[in-house]
Amino acid sequence: MKTTLDILICSCDKGIVRTDDILLPQQENIRYIISYQYTDERYLDLIPEQLSTRPDVNLFKYKGKGLSANRNLAMEKSTAELFMFADDDTHLLPEAIEEIFKVFREDGALDIAFFKASTYTGKPLKSYPTESFEVKKMPSAYSISTIEMVCRRSKVQGVIRFDERFGLGTKFLTCGEEEIWLEDAFRAKLKMRYFPVKTVETSTMLKKSLIYVDAGVQRSLGAQTYYVHGRRAWWICFRFALKSATNKMCHFWPMIHHLYEGIRYMRRTCLLYTSDAADDSL
Repeated sequence: MKTTLDILICSCDKGIVRTDDILLPQQENIRYIISYQYTDERYLDLIPEQLSTRPDVNLFKYKGKGLSANRNLAMEKSTAELFMFADDDTHLLPEAIEEIFKVFREDGALDIAFFKASTYTGKPLKSYPTESFEVKKMPSAYSISTIEMVCRRSKVQGVIRFDERFGLGTKFLTCGEEEIWLEDAFRAKLKMRYFPVKTVETSTMLKKSLIYVDAGVQRSLGAQTYYVHGRRAWWICFRFALKSATNKMCHFWPMIHHLYEGIRYMRRTCLLYTSDAADDSL
């Protein structure tokens, strides 16, 4: 019996016009779930006709915005053995699909697999490790993006959700949802492994690369650091701001102000799961 895969495509407003470019030729064990957020009814006229004519495509429409919420909506609709995420500016590599099936067939205990992505010109999206390894803690050499992951649905659905206060479409914490998601996966003791295989191409610029100039990214880092480290986040963020300013990457006071804004935001919202951080939030 063939392994089944749901490809979860998250789109918003004008981005829907690109979604039919993601679809591969029909395969009986692959289904596309498109979660489409729109902020005005006029965007509904942009939905490509192909999305309603292909039997392997399911389109769900929601009024609103927020990428993390969109990913959660798409994840709830998945019914296949495996699912992976795709944004409306990604291209899936047909040859990578069999490789995805292969790694899950060979390791029945694997819950989440991480792969590689590149730009449309073939340039790696980041500096990826060259060897496969089990992911037991937050990687220090590179960061993990949602479009690089494939999940075993039975182990992830209903266990982990994206924190909807983080990510594109929010005004305060504009990134960091992937790090929070990964931290929750560690706490859930899921088995995760990285494979040096490219699965997608994208035009996306990594938001986290704007850490020295973007207030939303800086607030997100502060909030994320507090989520993971609790009260130690104050000192960790102080050292990061001081080092960044010393290296002339930014000015110290604006950086530390935004980092601490993120920490205070997390303290107010009380979404901490470690006992040390929870005690500190009282």
